[in-house]
Amino acid sequence: MKTINRIMISSALLVFLSLVSLLGGLSIIIFLLPDDPGKEILDKNVFQVGETLNKFETSKEGWNALNGQLSKQGYKLIVMKNGSVVFSGLSDSDAQGGIINSLNSLEPEQSMLAGKAQDMTFVAVTDGSYSIFAVGGKTSNPNRSNHMDFPQLLLISCFIVIAVILLFSQLFTRKMAWRILHPLDALSDGAKRIQNGDLSKPIIYAGTDEFASVCTAFNHMQKHLLIEQEKITAYEKARTDLIAGISHDLRTPLTSVKGYIKGLRDGVASTPEKREQYLSIAYQKACDMDALLQKLFYFSNLETGNLPLSLEAQDLGDFARQFAENMQSEFDHKSIKITVDVTSVPHPVKLDPQQMRRILLNLTENAIKYANTEHLVLRISVWRERGMEHLLFADNGQGVPEEHLLRLFEQFWRGDEARSTKNGEGSGLGLHIVKYIVEAHGGFVTAKNNSGLQIKISLPCREGETF
Repeated sequence: MKTINRIMISSALLVFLSLVSLLGGLSIIIFLLPDDPGKEILDKNVFQVGETLNKFETSKEGWNALNGQLSKQGYKLIVMKNGSVVFSGLSDSDAQGGIINSLNSLEPEQSMLAGKAQDMTFVAVTDGSYSIFAVGGKTSNPNRSNHMDFPQLLLISCFIVIAVILLFSQLFTRKMAWRILHPLDALSDGAKRIQNGDLSKPIIYAGTDEFASVCTAFNHMQKHLLIEQEKITAYEKARTDLIAGISHDLRTPLTSVKGYIKGLRDGVASTPEKREQYLSIAYQKACDMDALLQKLFYFSNLETGNLPLSLEAQDLGDFARQFAENMQSEFDHKSIKITVDVTSVPHPVKLDPQQMRRILLNLTENAIKYANTEHLVLRISVWRERGMEHLLFADNGQGVPEEHLLRLFEQFWRGDEARSTKNGEGSGLGLHIVKYIVEAHGGFVTAKNNSGLQIKISLPCREGETF
């Protein structure tokens, strides 16, 4: 449930419970108050006492006997005649309460009268000149002495309701605060872990509110940072290896250049032909160093994104034929043969001629260095398949160990066997540059062994483009 919905529901529940508490408190007040605070309640035996008085015969004047009967019912007898007390069953303390004076002021106009006098229930009957009273149970409201006044009850009830509302408010607030602070604490702990360099432990939060998506995004960010950290670590290691490798690769031609120049200075090359040979070899080694440095410079442009492409609509088959023709003239004296096989349909693509030539040159250089065969044959094939234009560059060399194929296009990577070939020449950048440029053209590159190493480049077909 979303946090906003939780807050709305909690607020509604708080108001609802507050109203219920208020209504409950008022109901208790109403229940505890008497039905009529001003109404006096007569004793429950008043009707039995009245029946006893009606049955009595005043002609016999058996007042003591009548008083005894009334005493069993909790009443006492008072008989008056012409305002004077003829008989009283009251004790002196009871008489002092003024009950006789209160009764003396009554003038019953009916055969029987019940009422109150001095908080006592009385039943009165008239018989001739006699006024007969039975005085007994308390007549005041029995609830009055057990209850407080209404304002006091209302005030106390209000305090109780306020306390209940505050209690519910604290409970709901604590629960809501926990729901909010729990994911925030988890995010805070995660941020501290990242600050300390620990990117391996994700945030665990099983909620379904907005914080769940925040925690998920945080975990994705942490995972991305971990991947990037691993890449940086691997990249730095590769750079270290590259520096060591470049130092090795530059040392060999540099040593040769220094040796041949020293031979010239020391007069070892005593004839013009010998001097020309020394200078040619020194120049070739210097060119090898220059080529290696150019490749490093080119790789630096790749890493910084400073390698713009100037795409042109071209036929991939024609481009491959032209490249093979240009290279064959250079291979005539090297026992290297290059062939081209292009299907008889157009092969329209968009490519940067300079960068595509660099791709083919890097593949050629790689084959020459690592094919390890006396009579190298390079075969270029071009065909169309499933909306893609494919170029296969194959050699008849020894191939690559299967466990190395997946790493063939990694930057700075050089297998041990490959490195030992050709006196350790090679920077581990050529095939990585090939992969980078092909992907920049919107294609992809793969490699496999099949009577030598085969590298296949696939580019999007641009059929309908104007050439």
